[in-house]
Amino acid sequence: MDLRNSNLRKTFFQYLIASFGGALISSIYSIVDLAMVGKYQGAEGTAAIALISPFWNVIYSLGLLVGIGGAVPFSTLRGKSEKSKSNEYFTASVIAGIVLALITWVVMIFFDRQLLMVFGANETLMPLARAYIYPIKFAVPLFIFNQMLSAFVRNDGDPSLATKGVMFGGIFNVFGDYFFVFTMDMGIMGAGLATAIGQFFTFLIIITHFRSKLNTLIRNHLCVLQLRISRKDHTSSSQ
Repeated sequence: MDLRNSNLRKTFFQYLIASFGGALISSIYSIVDLAMVGKYQGAEGTAAIALISPFWNVIYSLGLLVGIGGAVPFSTLRGKSEKSKSNEYFTASVIAGIVLALITWVVMIFFDRQLLMVFGANETLMPLARAYIYPIKFAVPLFIFNQMLSAFVRNDGDPSLATKGVMFGGIFNVFGDYFFVFTMDMGIMGAGLATAIGQFFTFLIIITHFRSKLNTLIRNHLCVLQLRISRKDHTSSSQ
């Protein structure tokens, strides 16, 4: 993205539509989850879904933390033509994303019951809530990485791809809810399975950016970061 030479109006609406479309489809499939599960499981199912909302807030916030937090200085340095240094922020975000994803993954797998109790689960809601998050446990890292990669892909000049990834995953989630919940008679677990698979499809679409001509994220970014760290350590030791 070159703001000095590009059409600002066109660029603005391109990024506006991308951001708005992604937020809209995420809101829609969240509502569909509630509607489908409520129809199948009744009021207890709806309450169980609402009980899990804090999980999503935390996970999405972590993804946005490493995504937007790294993509902003990444774009700033790109504007200053410091490409090599800008890619270090991408590397740092990837590393931070991996660490946070692993921590969240461990917590979700081994401490889901305790967390649900903190959020108010009782004997009635606990089995339903755990059934919903069971398939999602296998896709926890994707929630963080999709948010992080979307931020960098947008700032790397391909906002439409990030939107396509979110929209395709969301659309699959909507139709997958009906298929798994009612057709396959899986109930609330089916809604969780549709959400997990939707995130997988979103991830597959977003990573195609790294094979496109628009990709300027260097492939040896990890080596670049390690080299700079080693130089700093060498300088400190020599002093």
